[in-house]
Amino acid sequence: MPSRPKLSSALSTVRRAKAPRLCGRASFERIIRLHERLSNDQPLNAESFAKEFGVSSRSIKRDIDFLRARLDVPIAWDPSAGTYYYTRHCDLLPLLRIDAAEALALALAGRTFSAWAGSPLGAALTAALEKIATVVSGAVSVPGDTLQSLVFAPAEAAAEAEHRFFAMLLEAIRRRRELQLDYQKPRNATASETRTVHPLHLAYLEHRWVLVAHDAVREGPRNFLLARIRGAKFTSRLFEPPKGFDLQQYLNDSFGRFSGRGKEIVRVVFDAEVAPYLRERPWHRSQRLVERGDGGVEASFEVSHLNDIERRVLSCGAHAHVLAPDELRERMKRSVAAMAALYAGE
Repeated sequence: MPSRPKLSSALSTVRRAKAPRLCGRASFERIIRLHERLSNDQPLNAESFAKEFGVSSRSIKRDIDFLRARLDVPIAWDPSAGTYYYTRHCDLLPLLRIDAAEALALALAGRTFSAWAGSPLGAALTAALEKIATVVSGAVSVPGDTLQSLVFAPAEAAAEAEHRFFAMLLEAIRRRRELQLDYQKPRNATASETRTVHPLHLAYLEHRWVLVAHDAVREGPRNFLLARIRGAKFTSRLFEPPKGFDLQQYLNDSFGRFSGRGKEIVRVVFDAEVAPYLRERPWHRSQRLVERGDGGVEASFEVSHLNDIERRVLSCGAHAHVLAPDELRERMKRSVAAMAALYAGE
């Protein structure tokens, strides 16, 4: 490569300080073409290169600033020739290459995004994927069709209902806008109730999307399943999150979708049949296990609601025995007695 004038350190400092942002599919296409030309030792004039894309020379200079500031690409300016050039060999592609794990994540994301097709959020997500595809086209380590055949993503009937208001809820959380929800509980299939809420967070709990919000009437945090929202609209009011409310702690204390009664210690003995599964995958971040001589374990959990853990323990049948608290023991007795009565008549 021929000798070139050294890039001014002052100019380099100014360029890096601006740290421009690159956006838009057209910008990515120009970046790739620009890199190809400079990699082939073809000096680039901003004005003539800009005409190829129908943009101003200022746009091309922003592209170059982006490459310098964000990707540390060695582009220098030759004032005598009025062109840009690479001061050394630069392989830009590894910076844009994705490995098998990343390609798999993109494949899963593509399937997830398809559930929002036709919605404003779906349009934004699709546009984002198209930008990524433009950059990494030809740079994926694993063929896309192979990934699609390796991944099974079952369709869920509730997905469409959950995603219907997703974009609106995100907007309400970000802008702290009060919402009025038409919310329908399972036990009342004929009518919904109106709830005025302050949206705080969207969480994925027990394979269902949940809105964590401050209920203005009940004056406390509540969880709302997105699939049960029949209607939503903004009110004219803004809100401030409740003082002292720790969202992360609130979610950590939950065993599942139910939250907010205060902390309780649950103790359960699991026999040798079920114990390996608790060792392999803890039920809750607070889980503590004490090994027993018979191969079983005594597990303790610190939770804020008993509904979810009651159902989980019931799923273990006779392989689990609740020791505490008394309320959960009574619940288990009633459930077991009801089941016994149900089958006694057969």
